[in-house]
Amino acid sequence: MHEKEKLNEARFFVAKMVGEKEDPIAFKHYLSACLSSARSVMQYALDEAKGKKGGKKWYEGWMSSKILGFFKEKRDYNIHTAPLPLKKHIKIMINETIRVTESLHIEVKDKDGNILETRDVIEPPAPTEPEGSSAVSESRYEFDDWTGEDVISLCDKYLTELERFIQDGQAKGYISG
Repeated sequence: MHEKEKLNEARFFVAKMVGEKEDPIAFKHYLSACLSSARSVMQYALDEAKGKKGGKKWYEGWMSSKILGFFKEKRDYNIHTAPLPLKKHIKIMINETIRVTESLHIEVKDKDGNILETRDVIEPPAPTEPEGSSAVSESRYEFDDWTGEDVISLCDKYLTELERFIQDGQAKGYISG
């Protein structure tokens, strides 16, 4: 009945997570809100579908999806047990400017090794970028029990799967969306 509205709410929280990757507390709060909103999609659908012939079986078929089951467990743990533990990876890129000069010392000697002439040639440095340094960091979060994808990418996949779930339920007449 309100599945699309809750899906849009979950998308809102994922967008907030993207903007708060550097603030672990805000990131986890938005993740928690996303999990609750997204789980409501499934709960609303179950309430609506179970009153229709074949609706509960249709719902259970979708719940066998690896990603839907995974996020159901994450939401349940987050709500009923403890805040979700996340692994945070930080990538730091440092840019430094280094100036290099060249010098050359020339000695001209006769056949007996006597120095006839000496010359020092110093080349001015080639123009470079302004002096200074900069550092940029980028944070990425992962679940302990899902490898290969970060939390935001996985949430995007989850919401895409929920969109497919809603479309299928509407097409089959189990939910209104």
